[in-house]
Amino acid sequence: MSSSETDPDLLLLPKLEDHDFHEALRTALPMLNPNDSKDLEDFAISLVNPMEEYLLPETDHQSPPPAAPDACEAAELAPTAAPTEQPPARAAPGAVPALESWPGMYNFGVAVKTPPSAAAGRQLPYVYSEAAAKLYTDVMVAVPVAFRTAAGADPRVLVIRATPVYREPHHAQTPVRRCAIHRDTEHAFNAGEENLLHVLWSEHPQASYEENQERRSVTVPLERPAPGTADYQVLFKFTCMNTCVGGINRRRLMVVFTLEELNSGVALGRQAIEVKVCRCPHRDWRADEKRRGQQFKVPVKRRREPSPGPGGQRGRWMVEAHSEAMYNYLVTVRDNLEQYDRDRALAGEHGPAGDGTPVTLHRLPTMPIRAELE
Repeated sequence: MSSSETDPDLLLLPKLEDHDFHEALRTALPMLNPNDSKDLEDFAISLVNPMEEYLLPETDHQSPPPAAPDACEAAELAPTAAPTEQPPARAAPGAVPALESWPGMYNFGVAVKTPPSAAAGRQLPYVYSEAAAKLYTDVMVAVPVAFRTAAGADPRVLVIRATPVYREPHHAQTPVRRCAIHRDTEHAFNAGEENLLHVLWSEHPQASYEENQERRSVTVPLERPAPGTADYQVLFKFTCMNTCVGGINRRRLMVVFTLEELNSGVALGRQAIEVKVCRCPHRDWRADEKRRGQQFKVPVKRRREPSPGPGGQRGRWMVEAHSEAMYNYLVTVRDNLEQYDRDRALAGEHGPAGDGTPVTLHRLPTMPIRAELE
């Protein structure tokens, strides 16, 4: 459109200054509500700057903020944390108990101690086979069990748990129960005892008896060895026998000793020994040793064979006599013994009368030689 041309509609609007613009709109546009100043301002702004709604933001001096990544991209961009070693969780009571030896980080070890009195010939009511790692003991006998740990073990945060379990895999999940006879409150073993259902007892004053889904165990605190010793000993005793019906019932019995943390119960070491509770521990021990091909060596008194005589002829010996009287007396004793051998040879095995009467030794008359010997 050229500058000379003029829109006829624009001629209708009077040429006004900015301060008179709103008043002119009120007069020229009667359709707006004169009492509503907001409608008038909105309409005036659209006329003054009709492209304000379509203007883009300035991008010369500032850039738009980056878009936030979604969840998948954030997971890929996030740094991967280094895996931390988690301690082994405590085994569930219904799981198959582990019987393999595992010293762990503290080199946990278990041994059955034999007191010095056993070396003096006194037979103990228990015996331990180191080759088979098996304990043979009588019922209700206190057996000293020695525990050893490394120097870094802290006794304040560690405990020892003893759990009786069955060795066979098809019986491993069955809890070890005490028979009805031995758990009777009127039994002599149970005088003043409260842990009647436990097969394994401890003589430690701070022993704690626990039960988890019918699997019973006893825990004792870990203590430092006494001065001059390298082991920490605790007395344990068994309150039921392997042959008890309704209890162990001839199943192979194991005791699992576990080194655990006091608060979390996490196992840090494990040792297991087999136990046979019987009336004759030494007899059963010898029988098992023979079955394993290790014959038990019993000292046998061998009969001393006579040495050859001074002349070198076997079967003939000479005795030196210091006087004639001694010589005559020894000759008389020799004659009596030879006569006795002849009588036995003639009579045979049934005696001279044939009725089994033994042959008596007939002494030949000798002279009194005591005075002469003196």
